[in-house]
Amino acid sequence: MRAVIGFVVALALASPAAAQPAREHMQLVTSLGGQFLGPQADYVQQVGDRMAQAAGMRRRCVFTVLNSEVVNAFTAPPGCYVYITRGLLSIMNSEAELAAVLGHELGHVSAQHAQRQEQAEALSGIAAALVGAATKSNTAGKIASRVAKLGTLSYSRSQEYEADQLAIGYLPLAGYDPEGLTRVLGDLQREDEFNARTTGQSDSRAAPAWARTHPLTTDRIQRAQAQVARTPVAEGMALDEEPYLAAIDGMPYADDPAQGFVRGGSYVHPAIGIRFDAPRGFALTNEPEAVRIVGPAGTLAEFTGGRATVRQLDRFAQDSLMRVIQRGRHEMGVPRRTTINGVEAVMLPARALSGGRPVDLVAMAYALGGDEAYAFVAMAPAGQAATFDPMFNSFRRLSEREQRALGGRRIMVTTVKSGDTAESLSQLMAPERDRLARFEMLNGLQPGQQPRVGTRVKVVVEGRR
Repeated sequence: MRAVIGFVVALALASPAAAQPAREHMQLVTSLGGQFLGPQADYVQQVGDRMAQAAGMRRRCVFTVLNSEVVNAFTAPPGCYVYITRGLLSIMNSEAELAAVLGHELGHVSAQHAQRQEQAEALSGIAAALVGAATKSNTAGKIASRVAKLGTLSYSRSQEYEADQLAIGYLPLAGYDPEGLTRVLGDLQREDEFNARTTGQSDSRAAPAWARTHPLTTDRIQRAQAQVARTPVAEGMALDEEPYLAAIDGMPYADDPAQGFVRGGSYVHPAIGIRFDAPRGFALTNEPEAVRIVGPAGTLAEFTGGRATVRQLDRFAQDSLMRVIQRGRHEMGVPRRTTINGVEAVMLPARALSGGRPVDLVAMAYALGGDEAYAFVAMAPAGQAATFDPMFNSFRRLSEREQRALGGRRIMVTTVKSGDTAESLSQLMAPERDRLARFEMLNGLQPGQQPRVGTRVKVVVEGRR
């Protein structure tokens, strides 16, 4: 969540690519996390240009890295615009895998799949609504709707097969081993399995963005494997693992500190200087427009920023509630002023209906000085709003020392030495409960598989270079 922290999305749109209005591109990039402008962005454009040439694209293609931990890639018409997230870059292990992802998206462009899907806009709208409902996220619904209109949520199975087939054809023409496609499909499966295992969720609410927009069916993977096996590998074709790992060395991992980040059950924003803790058993998701807090039995909340002075805090809490209630039937309570950890705050309760059932809503607003304000809006079944009291009471400012110590996480690439094991290398990782499993997932290793001496592997470490 960026809250009131301003940022500028830099655009590098060449004239031939201006078929898609710059404003539309900017809106899309902003809604999906902003543009990542590290050296990896130039690298992705270079690999993309190479693949576009192999694909015979007559127009220039723009390849944009989104500053998001979500694992996904997609294309957006009109023109040739391909988007890939920083999260997807973090789980791949070779340039051929990156080329395969970009080639797959170029396949959609070449085959004009999005244009065909424009005829099924109603279906796209339904898909968007389902994604929003599954994730219990208004923001996710808006993003899904935005992307759905661009034809990325409703590609048919045959279109996915065709895009894979085209990508496998492009890879050798660009000098890459076609195995790059099967490898990246393996990366995606491992990441999906890791998330399901570590979150304890295996339903559609845990489905990664890639799986929703590019279904990883067993049939699709088997078809890709069969086609790759039939594709001759000429001399000079490479996976190019070393250049890829060198390119992503030092790249931020997971949440960008400039956007705040989730650590276990806590949300921390060093730039703003705030922190809060979610209730036990709740999942935190840091999205561009809000921090989402989802718990059991229909309990959920969001945390956002805005503008309000201490005197305006009652109104700010009411406006925050009304954005959720909108025109629905409700009974607004009386705002109550308080102080939490030295911060002026207002609590405003309400009762409303959701799906025909009564629910309690609470807005908890905080004034940090000047006109800087933040608010939770929480929803729980009637009588259960107190579930959120520990979270409301945990909101606090970070000390200057805490702000200096929080630098986020990044990928560090290291060489496997004699005596190193997956277990010992995982100990270099930033502390977490499942760091061995994360190390294996990031490096394409099966559980118990050991990395080879002399190879390069990724570890996730705390702090910046």
